[in-house]
This record gives sequence, C-alpha cells and structure tokens, in this order.
Amino acid sequence: MISQNLSVSSKLTPLFDYIKKSQESRKIRETVKLAATFILISFFLFFAIRPTVLTISALVGEIKSKELLSREMKKKISSVILAQDLFSQVQERYSVVESCLPALPHFSQATSQIQGLLDERSIEFSKLDFQIKEGQYFSTSIATASSFISGIDLVASLLQNRRLLEIPNLGFSVDKESASSRQVSLNLPLNIYYWKDQSREKK
Repeated sequence: MISQNLSVSSKLTPLFDYIKKSQESRKIRETVKLAATFILISFFLFFAIRPTVLTISALVGEIKSKELLSREMKKKISSVILAQDLFSQVQERYSVVESCLPALPHFSQATSQIQGLLDERSIEFSKLDFQIKEGQYFSTSIATASSFISGIDLVASLLQNRRLLEIPNLGFSVDKESASSRQVSLNLPLNIYYWKDQSREKK
C-alpha cells in the first residue's frame, strides 16, 4: 500500500513542478506587464500630456495678460474720448483765449488795440516802443497830454481790454502850459502779457 502511494506521489511530482513553474511564470508575466504599463503611462505623461499641460498653462497666462491689456486699453480709450470732448468744448473758446493771452507777443495786435483806444478819444501819442522783460510779458509806456476825463476813460478802457495787461502805476501832472489848455500830462506804463510756450523753446 505504501509502495503504491510512493508510486503515485512520484508520478505527480512532475505535475506539481509544472504547476509551480507555471505560477511563477505567470507572476513574472504579470510583473512585466505591470512594469511595462507603468513605463508606458510615464512615457505618455512626460512626452504627450506634459507639453499639453504646459501649452494650456501658457495659453491661460496669455489670455490673462490680454484681458489685462484690454482693460488698460479701454481706460486709455475712455481717457482719449474724454479729452476729445473737453477739447471740443474748449476749442470754441480758443479764439477768445488766444486774443486774451496769445502764444506769441503779437506786438502789432497790442499796437493796434492801444492805438484804436487812443484814436477813439482823439488822444495823440508818439510811437510805442516795446521792451521784452524776463517772464511772460513785454512793456511799453504811453506819454501824452489829454483832458483828465479822457485820460481816466482811457485807463478804464485799457483795463477792460480783452488783451491781458497790467498798469503798474499811473501818473497825472499839470504844468502852466497844460493848465491853460485844460489838459493834464499822462504817463501810463503798461505790461502786456502773452503765453510763453516752453515746449517750443526746448525744441
């Protein structure tokens, strides 16, 4: 009986060995498959998905920068539109501003305005001489004789003139000759202003 069991056992030993080797081979194949799968996934992650992620990240950053740029451009466009509206409002009054405070001295304009005021009051005067001063004005002086009322009226008209000017002081005097003719000597210095364009000087 024992010999029969030994005989059966010796016959089954190769079968057990085969099954054991098959199991080990299957484990090795599974391990190889698992390692190959892991390597393949890593390969796709590094060479396929990683560039895609980087591209998406770059696109998101570019979109954000463009949105920021778009907001800044909208602010600038709004500022330009506002400036245009303000300029269109001021442009209508530019000629008035220019006649009051011109960008250049315009000596001829000042001469014609003063001469017109003197002619209206029949006040004679000699040639006007202008002197450029440091700053944004030039000076001249009216020395003539007229009636006191005409002199006062001339001063008032000069102060109401559109061209911006200043009368730093005022002198009336009466001598024997002027007293007999009922006239006073008038000495009237004037400072006439203009807008000195600094940007032109820098150029």
